[in-house]
Amino acid sequence: MSPRRIILLALAPAALLACGETYVDTSLIDDGTPASESADVDAGPAAEPDTDEPETSGFASTLASFTGHARDISEVIADDREQAAEMLADLEADWRLIESIIREEQPDRLFGFSQAVDLVRSGVERNRPADVSKGWKLLADLSDDYPT
Repeated sequence: MSPRRIILLALAPAALLACGETYVDTSLIDDGTPASESADVDAGPAAEPDTDEPETSGFASTLASFTGHARDISEVIADDREQAAEMLADLEADWRLIESIIREEQPDRLFGFSQAVDLVRSGVERNRPADVSKGWKLLADLSDDYPT
């Protein structure tokens, strides 16, 4: 028997043993049933939900401003790199405001926003208008899809 076959026969059982049974803890999965429907106890009259209209509209306007800053940077980067660098400061200020809100409310969306901001930032720093434009378009799409 060749040394290759011996090594292959020795490693094959180890590879097969690595294929173990997968266990999914279904108690951690949200079944979509609201807590009010699954409760067995009568809670009495339903309380009115808290509405944070000013905060929500403030966040929505900040998100729109955030996307607008990226668009503005995209429009000037090819002609005036210094102005684009100054405008990047406004984008960064908005990002500091909304990053924590996104992290708290929609953590699964944070990565996309972060990548888009990084594209705009690196595009300005490296004078790459295409990166800035792509970052702006990503921010616009992410902002449009964000539940407000």
